[in-house]
Amino acid sequence: MNIQSPTTSYVGSSDEMPFDISEVFFSRTDERGVIQAGNDVFRRISGYSWDELLNAPHKIIRHPDMPSGVFHILWDRIKRGLPTGAYVKNRAKDGRYYWVFAVVSPVEGGYLSVRFKPTSPLLDTVRAAYFEARAAEMADNLTPAQSAARIEGGLRDLGYRTYAAFSSFAIANEVIARDHGLGQPDDPRLRSLRDLLPELRKIDEDQRALFAAFDAIRGVPSNMRIVASRLEPAGGPISAISQNYRLMSSEVTEHLGVFLAEGGETNLSTSILDRVFHALFLTATTRVQREVRDVAEQDMKAGKESNRFAEELPLLTDLFDSYARQAADMLSAVYSDISQLALSAKDLKQMVTGLDSIRVLCRVEAGRLGSNSTALTPVITQLDRFHADIEETLERIMYNSDTVKALVEASIPRSLDGRANDDRPRGAAALLK
Repeated sequence: MNIQSPTTSYVGSSDEMPFDISEVFFSRTDERGVIQAGNDVFRRISGYSWDELLNAPHKIIRHPDMPSGVFHILWDRIKRGLPTGAYVKNRAKDGRYYWVFAVVSPVEGGYLSVRFKPTSPLLDTVRAAYFEARAAEMADNLTPAQSAARIEGGLRDLGYRTYAAFSSFAIANEVIARDHGLGQPDDPRLRSLRDLLPELRKIDEDQRALFAAFDAIRGVPSNMRIVASRLEPAGGPISAISQNYRLMSSEVTEHLGVFLAEGGETNLSTSILDRVFHALFLTATTRVQREVRDVAEQDMKAGKESNRFAEELPLLTDLFDSYARQAADMLSAVYSDISQLALSAKDLKQMVTGLDSIRVLCRVEAGRLGSNSTALTPVITQLDRFHADIEETLERIMYNSDTVKALVEASIPRSLDGRANDDRPRGAAALLK
């Protein structure tokens, strides 16, 4: 995916509609995407009157620069009940454009979108990627589904396994950048969650290395038996060693199943990483939702737009509370999973230590055979390398798991009423303070 910034907008006005970084806005649509409500910031920036906005399709503010593939991804996810974040270039009534980061959430009877001004360096990458994606759609006559697949492929090239992972990372960076722009201190929860990601990637890489290493030695016992048949009578010491190694290595290999997520198709670390991305998304989203809700509440108290907000305020509050609880529950599950992963790595290390004793016996027997053991040398060298690598890998997994546990504990909030939940790790700052 090319990240060179385009010099001009692909379609439409080159003038930007200004709005302040401090402003947040929302709109609510029915299931067809028809606008049912919103706040005054939304109305003002769009340039339309309420009479023009209400009961109009939300695409009234769609900018033609936007790749159809992005909306395909968005609609596919929210129709499946998944809240989704996206960078969106909108067009005001007078043709001017404005960029937002939008989080669209399924709600009863439709969808609610909260939006704010993106200011992180990631926006430049997205601008260029959208420019390229839109140009490809038009040049190659791509369908929205084809464009979506191309966009998701580009994200994988950039290191994001899923669109959800990208949007989670994006909103966290945008909220942190917004805090900086407003002169506010960093949110320690978002910082801790972001710092989790590289540590979990390290664990994921080490887990993959474990599986590959054990795959590579599957043939070692057979090779030992072949060598033994040349060096000694049937049932000799080397044959016995190869049989014991085969049995113990099979037992250790079976234990690797604890490093798989439920269903056995995904590494546990990959599953944990997905959960952390989701928790990151929910935690950042609650920051924006809380601000939108507070603005609505303040406007109601001041007598502004009270009729509209009388219905929207409970919806905003319920959505905020739901996401805050989900984020806390998700992180509690991550803490439990990473604790289990660390314990499994410790157990596996003990099992490998027992397996290593058989390797030592093989080396002792090779020494007894002297010059006749030349055929055993490649096997012993392979086992030496395997055991050294496995021990280092398991040590890294245990060390990085402890780091992750500390970061997760720093991110888990107390319950919404301020009291720590008994089944969660303590020591985290309250989410809603």
